[in-house]
Amino acid sequence: MMLTRRQFLQRTSAFAALFGLTHIHAAQPAPTHFTTLVHGATFGVPPESPLLGRLFKATDVRPKPQATAKPLKQLPAESLHPLLGVSEDGWWYQIAEGYLPRESMQPILPYERPPQPTELHKGYYEVIAPSTTLRSACTPYAITSGRYPFGSVVYVHDWLTDDHGQVWYALTLTADGSGTLGWANALHFRRWQPHPSPLNQPTLWLDAAQQTLSLYDGETFIGKTAIHAPILPHGIATLRLGLPSARATRVPYLHTWQMLLSPQHSRPLPLYGVNWHNRFGTPNELRNVELPILAARQLYEMLGGAPVREIAVVIG
Repeated sequence: MMLTRRQFLQRTSAFAALFGLTHIHAAQPAPTHFTTLVHGATFGVPPESPLLGRLFKATDVRPKPQATAKPLKQLPAESLHPLLGVSEDGWWYQIAEGYLPRESMQPILPYERPPQPTELHKGYYEVIAPSTTLRSACTPYAITSGRYPFGSVVYVHDWLTDDHGQVWYALTLTADGSGTLGWANALHFRRWQPHPSPLNQPTLWLDAAQQTLSLYDGETFIGKTAIHAPILPHGIATLRLGLPSARATRVPYLHTWQMLLSPQHSRPLPLYGVNWHNRFGTPNELRNVELPILAARQLYEMLGGAPVREIAVVIG
């Protein structure tokens, strides 16, 4: 798909609006909302939503957004902290105690406890708690077999209620029950169901140099997200959706909201949501395209409900 000069300017001016790159186009940049700065995307999170940071590992908090500042104390892995601000360069999050490197935290939505399930609905479910622990049986005293963080997607194949009235889900990777993962607390999950999309002519613009992915509906700019991807040659590609969740070869062994990007003259690359790092906006050396988990979720939903099976992608 070749772009006209008008289409090219529309896309580049949309990039400029988010990042403030006024030298690309004469238009003044639109104001960037706090949640966009934290989340790294203009879609996936409601602008008014509060965000928490989940620490990937034990990390020093500092009084200034500088790696040379003397640490105040160390915060433990998996601890949660309300996000209050972002440094001017975008690489530090402000919390009540000070500053933490952006790459040390996953921005997540606050947990809202769902009602206790009263019947089984098999299907794909999202982790809405900060994380959920997998166990070998439906009891909190069973052997721990793993943990999945916020945003992970699994298939609920069965359920049981324990002696205390707590519902547990039996989790698998696929609808046929294969790839058994374990048991987890049902209150940590929300059922995912596909919805019709408002998009009629979705297209994507992947800017490998700026590490961004932008979504359009015809000529209308919908939104964009930072990505973590290799530097790709300019050209055209197509995007097809896979399963909401699929097995991966490295921790945490799940690719969520899986899609496949197929450049015209190159091997396909997997494109999916990630909840185990926050290096979006920087290139990677692997042959995959990674998105913030909530941005990947909304992109998957909007493209999945669109009236086309293959999405046109421009790599520029």
